[in-house]
Amino acid sequence: MIENEVVERTATVVDEKGFVVENKPSEIPEKEGVKASSENRSSMIHWIVEGLLAAAVIALFVLHFCGGNSCKKTAVAPKPVEVGTGEVVFVNIDSVNEKYEMVNILKKSLEEEQKKQEVVFQNRQKALENKAANFEKNYSSGSLTPQQAQYAQQGLQDESARLQKDYSDFLEDFQARYAAALEQMADSLNEAAGRVNANHNASYIFTYQSGGPLLYADPAHDITDEVIEELNRSFNKKK
Repeated sequence: MIENEVVERTATVVDEKGFVVENKPSEIPEKEGVKASSENRSSMIHWIVEGLLAAAVIALFVLHFCGGNSCKKTAVAPKPVEVGTGEVVFVNIDSVNEKYEMVNILKKSLEEEQKKQEVVFQNRQKALENKAANFEKNYSSGSLTPQQAQYAQQGLQDESARLQKDYSDFLEDFQARYAAALEQMADSLNEAAGRVNANHNASYIFTYQSGGPLLYADPAHDITDEVIEELNRSFNKKK
C-alpha cells in the first residue's frame, strides 16, 4: 500500500487591506494512493500590491586606490549640501496607492496572474486526485498485479512531487515579481518626493497611512497631492 505523505506548503494570511500579517506552514495530507481531499485543494496566495515604504539614503564614499607595494588614499570631496528649512512634510501612502496609476496597473497584472495560476493548479490537483482514486479502486478489486500496482504507485508519487515543485517554483517567482514591483514603486516615490521638495526645501519627508503610528499630520505640511501629480506625470511621460 502507498504510505501516507504530508506535504508542507506555505499559507500567507492577509488582513482586510491585503497586507501580509502572517506566514505559516500548512499541511496537505495525501491519503493512500496519493489521494488528496478536494477540501484541501491548492489555493493561490491572493497578493494585493499595496503599501509602499519610502526611504531616502544619502552616503559619502572615500575611494582607495592601491597599486604595487604602496597604497594612496584619495578622498572625494563631498558636494555642498543646501541647508534645509527644518520643515517636516508628509505623504499619505493610502492616497498614493489609490491614485498612482502605476500601482493600479501592477496590481491588476499580479491579480490576473494569480487567478490564472490558481485555475491551473486546481485542475492539476483534481486530475491527480482522480488518478489516485482510480488506482485505489483497481488495487482494492485485485485487478492489478503487484508489478502494475508498484508502477502505478510510483507514477502517482512522481506526479505529486512535480505538482508540489511547480507550485513552489511559481510562488518563488511570484514573490520575486512582487518584491520588484514594490521596489520599483518605492524608487518612484522617493524620486517624485525629492523633486517636489525642491519647492519646499523641507528637512524631513515622512510617509503615513491609516492605522499607522502617526496620529495627526498638519494639512498645511501635507504634500501628498503634489507627489501624486508628479508620480503620474513622470509615469505617463515614460509610456
